[in-house]
Amino acid sequence: MPHKLKVVVRLDMDLRSALIEVRGIVTSRNVRALYAIARRTNAMVPHVILVVDLRYAVVQAEPLDELTTSSRTGRLPAGSDPFNAPCELRLLEPAAA
Repeated sequence: MPHKLKVVVRLDMDLRSALIEVRGIVTSRNVRALYAIARRTNAMVPHVILVVDLRYAVVQAEPLDELTTSSRTGRLPAGSDPFNAPCELRLLEPAAA
């Protein structure tokens, strides 16, 4: 599997949720790209529920912990969102390898 991520963002018609589908290997380096996409989507559509679908990705332990923490706290990491905006993030976790 490539370390390059393939990401597709789908907004539902009523703009209540956005699905961010991820394929590839999520590493501690490229997880920043996911945060950038989540931050932009969150800024475009206030109060949207961001569902990050990792079921078809391989996610290393450290980025999975970071994503889980962001999901639990309702905030993206400070380095990825200097405004520290609330962000409702839900994860569809990767399948066990």
